[in-house]
Amino acid sequence: MHLLASLTSPYARKLRVLIEELKLDIAVIETAPLADGAALVAANPLHKVPALVLDDGSSLIDSPVIAAWLLAQAPGHTLLAADGPAHWRARSFEALTDGILDAALALRIEASHGAAARNPEWPTRYRTAIGDTLAALPAARTAIGHDGFGYADICLVVTLDYLGFRFPDIDWRALPGLAALHAAAAERAALVATRPPEG
Repeated sequence: MHLLASLTSPYARKLRVLIEELKLDIAVIETAPLADGAALVAANPLHKVPALVLDDGSSLIDSPVIAAWLLAQAPGHTLLAADGPAHWRARSFEALTDGILDAALALRIEASHGAAARNPEWPTRYRTAIGDTLAALPAARTAIGHDGFGYADICLVVTLDYLGFRFPDIDWRALPGLAALHAAAAERAALVATRPPEG
């Protein structure tokens, strides 16, 4: 069993953190999605990482799906409530952080196009969505009601670290509550071990 993952992908990093936290025996194989390698295309015809290849040769794709599968492999873990309001609020929190990442990735793609090909409305829209969602994260994290370190904290740190890595001009530390939430979890061993490479 192995995870095809780019070391700079925040979606894959969340899964790498879960593998570490849950002590799962899953190899991580560094994969460059733009190389369109045969192993990746076989695992995910969308040509995207992450993709989890199971022992029977089948695969799971999309980080929320893979995260749910990983969490199911470790009954009794305390990262995510099994059901009830805390479970669904944490899943909604995951969707918020994934939405920030989706908008950030779209911004990178927009920036790669020539100025003449760019629609100036989209970068503004993506940045507005990122800013509004960042501002909503502290209250959304509080609403989960999960004491201690949990899956929502993994999602939070991975998202904020990705913004710092790719968009240092987005000053999330200036928003109330975010810096404290980040600081409370960012030095956890699994998050330190999976930080994006420098440069």
